[in-house]
Amino acid sequence: MRPLFLQILCLWLVGTSAAQASSDSLPDRVDRWMQSVVLLINGPGWCSGVVIDDKGTVATAYHCVASGLRTEIRTRDGQRGIAKTTATRPRDDIALLSVPELAGKVPALSVRKEEPRQGERVYGLGHPFAPFADRTPAMEGMLTWSVSSGIISNVGPRLIQTDAALNPGNSGGPVVDETGQIIGITSRKLGGDNVAFLSSAANLDRLIESPNGPSLVGGTVGMAVSAVFHNDSEAFPGIGLSLNTAVRDTLVLNAGVILSGGTVSDAVQMGSVWSPVWETTAALRQSLGRGHFSTALEIGAGFLGSRSVYRTQYDKSSRLWRTGTSTHIDHQFFGRFLMGGTAIRAAMVPNRKNSFGGAIYLLTLDFGLPTLLVY
Repeated sequence: MRPLFLQILCLWLVGTSAAQASSDSLPDRVDRWMQSVVLLINGPGWCSGVVIDDKGTVATAYHCVASGLRTEIRTRDGQRGIAKTTATRPRDDIALLSVPELAGKVPALSVRKEEPRQGERVYGLGHPFAPFADRTPAMEGMLTWSVSSGIISNVGPRLIQTDAALNPGNSGGPVVDETGQIIGITSRKLGGDNVAFLSSAANLDRLIESPNGPSLVGGTVGMAVSAVFHNDSEAFPGIGLSLNTAVRDTLVLNAGVILSGGTVSDAVQMGSVWSPVWETTAALRQSLGRGHFSTALEIGAGFLGSRSVYRTQYDKSSRLWRTGTSTHIDHQFFGRFLMGGTAIRAAMVPNRKNSFGGAIYLLTLDFGLPTLLVY
């Protein structure tokens, strides 16, 4: 029989090991990891990020900051800051941000050096569908700072595939192994369930070692459907379809076509009618808010192409009016106010007169479609 003091010592060691294991349970580890996860609000976009050093450096996905907007950063304990993009690698969908307000105040997660193995257990950290958080009492405390789990489905030279549930809002957030080391940054997913892709930790490590400055050219490409109205009795409302690009969310270029009424019978009855058929514009954009309250103001100019149909002469034999057509290209100047994906634009065409002798004014309601491309 072992001496009593040895039995007591063994029981104490077992109890200490159990206490240590209990104190380092998965929920405890997730709680520690979440302290390093941040919420990014970049205009209307909500993304995730992770602090990777004691200088306040945040790693995220490039497409989360490609628009060029100033990015607001929030931590789980309520700290806030404005991030400056310091390094990017668009090809790998990786970016580094500097947030001095977080330096020394937020713990960092380390970047894993070893490549993950197929079948390894991983955890995705971030904010799926973050804009919907707290919209209703039932959703209070949900979505932001969420965790999901899965395995490494496959490993490629640039991307890592996982079956962890990662959704819009998780972009830019870390996916970690069971020790809390970053094995990748959430980049994209396919339409099916549980098929998501990470930019690998190796890509992130290369950017940290050899930081590339922010790209001078970057932004978004999108489409919009518009309702076009005029202050001229000889013009008809129209529907427009346009393609636009916002370069660094500062310079906005737009080109579109406009379909509107104005038939030959209208021209015979009224003497003449006209309708806009295309336009090209350029504008400077000033952002006024972020997140739910993202707004912007644009001031710009461009060209408006229109088509006129008018009576020419009366044919006595057929008792019909003959009509002619002409095209015009006019200058236009406009202001445009955006809120989320909707905008209202007021434009003036100074060198074209309406039926009352005044300048032509256009009022356009724009409804943006989902972004086609981030570059």
